[in-house]
Amino acid sequence: MVKTNRNLHIALRILLVSLLVACLGLGATSHAASKALANAFQSAKAEDWLGAASYLKSASNYYPWRRELLMTAGRYAFLGGDPKTAINYLEMPGIKDQLGPDDLVLLGEAYQQIGDLAKAVDIWQGLAGQGASPQALQHLVDIGFQQGDYIAALESLLALTRLNPSDAHLQYQVGLLYAATDPLKALSFLATAAEIDPSLAENSRKLHDEIRTASLFDQPAYTLVSSGRQLGGLGEWQLAEQAFMRATEADPDYQDAWAFLGEARQQVDKSEGQNAPDNGLAELTQALKLDSKSVLANSLMGLYWERQQDYAQAQTYLERAAALSPEDPYMYVQLGSLLSKAGDLPAGQANLQKAISLAPENPLFYRLLAEFALDNQIQIRELALPAGRQAMKLDPHSPDSLDLMAKIMLELSDYHAAEQYARQAVEVSPEYAPGYLHLGMAYVFLNQPDLARKWLDRAQKADPDSWVATQATRMLDYYFP
Repeated sequence: MVKTNRNLHIALRILLVSLLVACLGLGATSHAASKALANAFQSAKAEDWLGAASYLKSASNYYPWRRELLMTAGRYAFLGGDPKTAINYLEMPGIKDQLGPDDLVLLGEAYQQIGDLAKAVDIWQGLAGQGASPQALQHLVDIGFQQGDYIAALESLLALTRLNPSDAHLQYQVGLLYAATDPLKALSFLATAAEIDPSLAENSRKLHDEIRTASLFDQPAYTLVSSGRQLGGLGEWQLAEQAFMRATEADPDYQDAWAFLGEARQQVDKSEGQNAPDNGLAELTQALKLDSKSVLANSLMGLYWERQQDYAQAQTYLERAAALSPEDPYMYVQLGSLLSKAGDLPAGQANLQKAISLAPENPLFYRLLAEFALDNQIQIRELALPAGRQAMKLDPHSPDSLDLMAKIMLELSDYHAAEQYARQAVEVSPEYAPGYLHLGMAYVFLNQPDLARKWLDRAQKADPDSWVATQATRMLDYYFP
């Protein structure tokens, strides 16, 4: 509730005026009414919202014409965590018809909290129809997303955008929704978002250009798949799922659409903290039914079984994908990762080295080989170090390559070198959280506690919801209890 604090200040002033009127004897009241108002005023000052609501309800019995007392009581009851009482007060005869947009938004929120979403939506839709409340529209957007009703969410977002056309985030959200449902309509909104807010420019332009390029083929299903892939790359997996689903509806024989839909459903499942093992399997099976030689469908089916920890089945599909696309280094990376998880480290290493042989100028594959050695604690000096150095040679200004060398040096107990590489990583990219973590670790081992604490704290704050923050917190707790 955007305006709650302002409303509460107004309510306190109303209470104070009511109390003064009662004390001066300017109205027909009783000692009990004056006391109720005084108690309500003191309770509100102390932020005892439920107490203030109860006293106001008592006072309203003596002042039935003072509707603002019950309105304020309803606000206080809601603020105190009692939505049922708030509803009772705000729905009383003669009260609801007098409620302004902010109080109606609050009433809808109260219904939402007690689980009566239909009533909440009805109230907010009434406000939205009057064009009276951006808050109501935002609630309708949120409900649309929660229920997967993207058309309804889009309608409310468009209404919000008309109220505030200079809001880049609204333009961007409309662009994302159109990208999932009607991609060509997304173009103008994404372009506007990029123009208004530079922080949205990169993502907006990538999605914009992907849609525009795909649309040149004049195949709606292909455009939806291209848009969905970009949405997935942005982490918008629910919208990506919608795009892929619409692609399968536009062209039921399009195997790539089915394969990506299977992957998207697994990603949505993961993002929602669920673990439905069969989620996505039917779509991947359909993709392979349409084309058993699809590299994409085989690789995604392999990834599906890898997530289920059925490494034998996963290996079957990934080996088939690699055989179908023998010049694609990424196929061997995926297969190597799987074999490593299955415990076959020599085969995992061989596949990673095969990827390098196919793309010897790509530093990524050298980094992956070095990470393989670090993760499995094998051949740090013999395998990880040469691979890390080659990645540095190919991409000397990459924070990933610099930080990888810092990790290797930490494993080799060369803490001064680790400190130098980690420092270079964060100098190249000041937002690169792993660099701060490994810089802090280097100072721990160099016995410089002040610097260690400084950089571990920076790592913790640079990316608060990441594994980096978790590890930095553990080290701070251990070394600086």
